[in-house]
Amino acid sequence: MSVAIADYTTNHRSAWIRMRSALFSDEDPALIEEEIGQIERDGTLKSQPFVCLLAIGDDGDPIGFIELTVRSSAEDCMTSPVGYIEAWYVDPDHHAKGVGRALMQAGFEWARAQGCREVGSDARAENDASARAHAAMGFQDAGVIRCFRRSI
Repeated sequence: MSVAIADYTTNHRSAWIRMRSALFSDEDPALIEEEIGQIERDGTLKSQPFVCLLAIGDDGDPIGFIELTVRSSAEDCMTSPVGYIEAWYVDPDHHAKGVGRALMQAGFEWARAQGCREVGSDARAENDASARAHAAMGFQDAGVIRCFRRSI
């Protein structure tokens, strides 16, 4: 299987929504669409530089994506700025075929072009498949933390 990596365009909006909804299955689909709309308008995510790269399959359809930002810091990273993997997804039918690796390598190149020397990422504590995929890409576990939020 050959995989092409391409920048997101609005032509891919429905595919990105589909994949993002699969990755974040516990989130309200309306909020996912709203956030994508904000990204399309502003080119940022939470006021940070942002890019979405897509893996395009043999048939020309997106089969995976990686979302990246630049942060001032990330857990256990020693340099600043830090590239950050906000989301990384490959359709289940395309797992273990090099698609995730191609997306991650393209993400590393983007982060280097932004002046980053390290990349951070995260996954939910119970997501063992993501932990294994990150380890296969050379990530080191920075530990598990519990995060909290409160509306005020």
